Amino acid sequence: MYVLGTFLVGVIASGNLFLHERLTTLLLILFGFFFLIPANVLIYGVNDIYDYQTDIHNTKKIAYEKVLFPDRHKALWRVIVGLTLPFLPLLFFINTPSKLALLVFVFTGIFYSATPIRAKSKPPLDILFSAIIYVSPALVGFFLTGNTNIQWLAVLGALIWAFAMQTYSAVPDIEADKKAGVDTLATMLGEKKALWFCFLCYFISASIGYYYLGYLALLFGLVYCTIVVLSINNTSKLFSYYTYFPLINIATGAVLFFYMFFKEVFGV
Repeated sequence: MYVLGTFLVGVIASGNLFLHERLTTLLLILFGFFFLIPANVLIYGVNDIYDYQTDIHNTKKIAYEKVLFPDRHKALWRVIVGLTLPFLPLLFFINTPSKLALLVFVFTGIFYSATPIRAKSKPPLDILFSAIIYVSPALVGFFLTGNTNIQWLAVLGALIWAFAMQTYSAVPDIEADKKAGVDTLATMLGEKKALWFCFLCYFISASIGYYYLGYLALLFGLVYCTIVVLSINNTSKLFSYYTYFPLINIATGAVLFFYMFFKEVFGV
């Protein structure tokens, strides 16, 4: 839901989605399908392939998620290519800003995990690439509508929010990453400092969001900052809090989308 969610937010941020031309509407639907499944298989599939040496040391991967063993890597590559290739012809039908945003998404989505860059093991590239992966779909959605009048301060706020999301998700991986010799911002800062960094990022992001969304952004900020404070004060339950994050992200993303939807479509 993550990259599809940000794509949809980018689409609705551009205006009333019922007023677009037929070709634009068709492209938005097709890219919605792309960000629903193929894009996720791309970024998370490449991640699972290149993270094997780390994942085998990670209790989170073994118990809560799943380790992808090397004998399945080739099959996953075929699935990634098979799901992505059918969407390549769409590049000939979209405008240049959308094309550039999409290429940025694919580049960061692959090389966040893949060599030779493997940004996730080169802080602060780890949080930068991860943030771009989740924010760039919103730019694709926004530009696909033909609108180029983007609010870059809002984009910055989204990136800072994603800095926190990536760092928080990396905190439970600190020990596994250290065993595998992988450097992340979380391993560099340590558990407590990394969590305080998350708190600061969420606070700044909510403050920027207030300029565009008013008190709704402050409500979101309160939710995320509360989770981080709970994690700081009770690190033994940090993994339990982490498991709620996908649900919280989906819920807040849905509220954000429908808030903007009713505002753009009905003027509420």
